[in-house]
Amino acid sequence: MKPCLTLVCTPIGNFSDLSERARQTIQSASLVIGEEFTNTSKLLKKLNSQKDFELLNEHSTPEDITNLVGKIKLNSLTCLFSDGGTPLLEDPGLELVRECIKENIEIKVAPGASAFLIALLLSGFTISPFTFIGFLPRDSGERIEKMKKFLTLRHTLILYETPYRYKKAFREILPLLKKETKVFLGLNLTAEDEFIFRGNCGDLLKKLDDLPKANPVLVISN
Repeated sequence: MKPCLTLVCTPIGNFSDLSERARQTIQSASLVIGEEFTNTSKLLKKLNSQKDFELLNEHSTPEDITNLVGKIKLNSLTCLFSDGGTPLLEDPGLELVRECIKENIEIKVAPGASAFLIALLLSGFTISPFTFIGFLPRDSGERIEKMKKFLTLRHTLILYETPYRYKKAFREILPLLKKETKVFLGLNLTAEDEFIFRGNCGDLLKKLDDLPKANPVLVISN
């Protein structure tokens, strides 16, 4: 049987969001590729699966990706998922997919949750056009310069940041906006401890110190 790599979208906060197709794909796969050991183990455990799995994350080397492609060729169905949401968005799965395309390996998608789309819908802002920025550079100077360029688009903008860095990053980029600019911040979207802020840029800046360490998605109105 011709090998196939299926990109599986997994829940970002509520396990009930796992689709039946995603569940069946993971359970049927002869090779599973996850992002981090702990989160991959937890998901497989919830599915009552004892499968072994491979990892693909920011520490993976080009050689690791080449080895994974070789293993995918030996399996009829491989599934790839990230720690939550849609794989390939701001994670190294894209390089694996590119290599699989070069090798004429069939690629499919089991669609599902995506944090940036959920945040965009919840924001109430203009949906089209929008620009998904993902993660800005870690360096403060580069981050500010890149953000200035995105602001010239006059699109609705969507950003990711890490739980431990988002307050610092937002303190740097929010002052680039007018104080009355409408923004949306979602923390741990769809989870039981989900936090949502809708308001203007100035008010969010005042609230940052009191917010918890959590996975953020920031939406800026155009």
